[in-house]
Amino acid sequence: MEVLKNKGINGLRYLERYTKTDMVYLVKGGFWSIFSQIIVTVSTLLLAMAFAYFISKETYGQYKFILSLANILGVFTLTGLGTAVMKSVTGGFEGTLNDIFWKNIKWSVLFFLVILGISIYYFVNENISLAISILVVGSFSPFIASTNLYNSFLVAKKDFKRSSIYFNLIGNVFPAFCLFITMLITNKPIWFVAVYFTSNTLIGLILYLRVLKIYKPNDKVDSGALGYSKHLSIINILGTIVDNIDQVLVFHYIGPAQLAIYNFAIAIPNQIKGPMKGLASLIFPKFAERSDKEIRHGMKNKYFLLFISSIVIIITYIVLAPYIFHILFPKYTDSIFYSQIFVFYFLGMISSPAEVYLIIRERIKEQYIGTILGTIIQIVLLFVGILYWGLIGLVLARVITKICWSTTNILLYNRASRETT
Repeated sequence: MEVLKNKGINGLRYLERYTKTDMVYLVKGGFWSIFSQIIVTVSTLLLAMAFAYFISKETYGQYKFILSLANILGVFTLTGLGTAVMKSVTGGFEGTLNDIFWKNIKWSVLFFLVILGISIYYFVNENISLAISILVVGSFSPFIASTNLYNSFLVAKKDFKRSSIYFNLIGNVFPAFCLFITMLITNKPIWFVAVYFTSNTLIGLILYLRVLKIYKPNDKVDSGALGYSKHLSIINILGTIVDNIDQVLVFHYIGPAQLAIYNFAIAIPNQIKGPMKGLASLIFPKFAERSDKEIRHGMKNKYFLLFISSIVIIITYIVLAPYIFHILFPKYTDSIFYSQIFVFYFLGMISSPAEVYLIIRERIKEQYIGTILGTIIQIVLLFVGILYWGLIGLVLARVITKICWSTTNILLYNRASRETT
């Protein structure tokens, strides 16, 4: 066994000549990310099948609308805390985790007041279900955000095994199981929202305390972490709105049934995105340790590997999508064509290394430019696409925007890296 292990390591080291990437580190960390993502994908697909079988399109559309509205309202919180904690812990300031945990709770008082006002508005207008759902969102979201900071800590410590098992596996499977039990009892969206947020809060708190017990973080606190997180949060405001505004627009202009069709169209591609997003977590600690020259040396190779991976995924998915939907989601075969178009979204994920660089080097100006340009493009394309062409316009708008956003971030990285030469 040891001989095979050594041969495998030697083979990976040989590949590093061409990839300019630490392949041993990538495979070791990537294994747990891929393993957990497979379990998450299976549980998510099973949950989606249950929703498709037990719940009507209208009810599912209402549920997804409330979750998207919750994400948009989340812009009033410090959404950049995770990245700030990751950067601080990488620098040895482990006490930042607990410090930011409580600061986020205090900061979220403003968020709750905003949520309370919106909830009262819907209550006065006799939309009781939505009023209560929004109040649930406001009550639990700050605690979910704070407890989930344990994952940023684990990634910074390069403990990808625990990160994958705790955050990706347990953190997703437990709420999914709770939702499945709920839909066997009721079909009311308000209960799905309540169970989703309470289960995420409970499991997040348990895992947060578990990480504290295992690592016993030191008392060193990065005094600049909160300030940097505020910048990241401002940057994330536009991104968060853009990532969820599509759901709101479809719900209002086309209807909850079409929103359900759209969500099933993007469901499987979104699950496939998981491992590719996980690469950013693997890259983050490495970039923090390396000089700009070392990062530049292997950047083009990383772009190329991500491009080839994206092409393989796109072609494979386009071929398999009809079979997948007819087997798993026979009620949602209308989603097949939209899903095959949406998978081209992967071409926009090539810029992940560039985006990590801009974050780790605190290139705030470049992050603002990229976010503002991407947001303007997406909002314009979303409105035009939905109003004139419906769902196909929406899907094309998301794909085109992602590719434009990716190209912009690569250009911004090139400019930033030249300035440090």
